[in-house]
Parts: sequence; C-alpha cells; structure tokens
Amino acid sequence: MAEAWVPDALLEQKIGKTKQELMDYIEKNADKIDSNLPVFFGYVVSIIENNYPDITDQAYDRFIDDVTVKVLEESRQSTDIEHIEKLFRHATRVKKKYTGRAIFDIVLGLKLIDMGRYSEAVETLKKYRSVDAMVCTAIAFCFYELSALELPPDKKPDRSTTSGMALSSREQMIELVRLRPPVNRIKFPHVVQELRVNKIFWFMIKMATDWFPDEPEYIKIGLEKAKKDGNREMRGELLKLAAERYYSDMFFLRDLYHFKLEDRDAGGATSVVRQMMQQHPQELEPIYYGLQLSIITTQESAYQKFRSTAVSKKMPAHIILMLDLTFMILAGRREDAEVMLDDIKKKLAALEYYLEVLQYLMADIFSDDEKRTRSAKKLFMDSIDMYCLRLLKMKEG
Repeated sequence: MAEAWVPDALLEQKIGKTKQELMDYIEKNADKIDSNLPVFFGYVVSIIENNYPDITDQAYDRFIDDVTVKVLEESRQSTDIEHIEKLFRHATRVKKKYTGRAIFDIVLGLKLIDMGRYSEAVETLKKYRSVDAMVCTAIAFCFYELSALELPPDKKPDRSTTSGMALSSREQMIELVRLRPPVNRIKFPHVVQELRVNKIFWFMIKMATDWFPDEPEYIKIGLEKAKKDGNREMRGELLKLAAERYYSDMFFLRDLYHFKLEDRDAGGATSVVRQMMQQHPQELEPIYYGLQLSIITTQESAYQKFRSTAVSKKMPAHIILMLDLTFMILAGRREDAEVMLDDIKKKLAALEYYLEVLQYLMADIFSDDEKRTRSAKKLFMDSIDMYCLRLLKMKEG
C-alpha cells in the first residue's frame, strides 16, 4: 500500500520535532553517548530510516550534522581533540555524502579557535577558504589573535602593527576579496553560533574596513551577510560607512534607497534619490526610483515632475505606461486604472498574458477584503518593479 503523501512543510515540522526530542535525550545522556558512539549513531540512523524513509540525502545529512554538533557541545570531552575526531569519524560514516566531512572539519576549526588553539585552527580551516566567507574571516582572526601574543599584554594589534602574524591576518582578508567565496553557503548547526562564528566575521570585516579604507568589497560582503541574516542594525552601520566613503557608488546608493523604503522613511529615500540624480544625471535608474517613490507616497505633483524628466531622458514608453497604471491603482482611482489597462492591452498586445495577471491582481486590490488588498498591492508593485528594472538594465546595457 502506497504511503500517504505529506506536504514538505509538515514533514519538516515533524522532523524538527524528532530532532528536538533527540536533543533533549543528548542533554540527559551525554556521558552514556560518549562511552558508546557507534551504538548512539546506529540509534539515530534507525530513527531516521524508520520514521522518514523518503527523506532527501541533504535533509538526512543535515539531521546528522545537527545531532553530532549537539553531542559535541554537551560532551565533557569537548576539549579533547582526539575525542572530537572520533565523534566526527563516526558521524561521517553514517552520512550519505562523502563530502560530509567538510562541515565537521570547519566546526573543529571553530572549536579550536574557541579553545585558543589558533595555529591548529588555521591548519584545519585553510583548505576550506573558498567554501564560505566565514572561513576566511575565521582564519584571519586566528592570525590576528596570534599577532596579539607578540605584543605586550596591555596592547592590541592596530593599523600600525606590522608583525608577521598581523600581516598574515591582513593577507587573509585580501584573499577574501580575491576568492570572493559565497556568504552563508554553510548551513551551520544552530549550536555552532555559540562558537562566536558570527562575532568573528563582523569583527574581521570591521578590521578590514579600517585596514583598507579604499576597498568597498568588504562593505559589500558585509551587506550581503547582513541581508541574509536579517541583521538590520549591522546593515544600517555598513550603509552609513558606505555613504561616507563611496557616496557616488550606485551599488550602495541603491541599497540605501531600499533600506530607507523598508523603514518607511520616505524623506530619507527622497534624499537618496536626489543624491543618485546628482551623481548619475544621465542614468534612468535614479529617475525610475523617483517615480516609484512618488507612486508609493501617491504624490501626484512629484510623479508628474519625475515623469516629465523620464520622457525627456527617453525612458521606454511602455515602462511609463506601466508606472502610470500603478500610480492610478495606488491612488485608488479604479475607473481611470481600468481605462488605462484597456489602453495598454491595445498598445502592448505582446504582453497579453502578463497583463491578464495584472488585471486579476487589480481586481483583488479594489476588493473589500483588506488582507487580500494588501497582499495584491505588494504582488502588483513587486511585479512591476522587476519588469521595469529588467527593461531599464537591458536598455542601459
């Protein structure tokens, strides 16, 4: 008899519950587990196979990773490298992928950092520099701490420190820019966060922006991580630094504009648009953001001003048509919006299918269901935004 289908979300919830039950078991039986690791991992494998026979290899290995690191954290032998190696060997044997050792080596390197064994940590981590930006910063941190040991106890390394270890720390941060490894590629088990991996990353990014004030890549790497982590405080700090150092860089201006919008800071977003137009007067993107902001705030006079500029700068007519429609919708002018949509369908017949979707969204926007209206507005705006920016980049390219 075929097994009943279970939606992925419910399956993940069930797996999470099973994992939590195992975590509780580990906390209460750490010594018993340490004394017989093969039996414990056999127990874990039987739980997974009996309860989740169709689990993906990725989810299976993730389960083993989380359980293994939890055992390490609860173990009384968590500072015994020989025992850690033994634990990781057993875990690697039951994983689905041969490459499953990488996460354990990186966790071991981070554990060595936590224990102050920086030279050993470097040896363990160095072959994984291109795997994740966090590894590069961890290695740089090791050299930074080793350089501190070369100084008097009351002094910390700074920009003037030129010892071999201090220079090696800077070299590792230069390598971070050269290699440009992915950010947050490694899905660290939750308990690894206690090993200061995030704090180390941010500490070294801040050091690098001090050491190399003319290199914008460190701020870009930091912004990527801040956005992926949902760390708005750090994102705000980095954007403030970027505004001081790279005030004409469109990459940072664009991110700052969106940051202000997310904060519902229309005044701040307006200032950023004004700065974009001053620094990039020939480009269409700043004008587009001015139009977008006018639509969001439903300021008709501002919209007409930016629209006139867009026409004079030869912004594609179909983008302007789409934005006109969006303005009418957000301004609540349903009849005008319906007339405009019919006109656009005649002028842009090739977009028939896309315009049908927009028409359905428009109906929801003007419905009496507040929740549906709010959701439809967001979908409509996001869709128009992606459509317009894609066309602008194609035209500018």
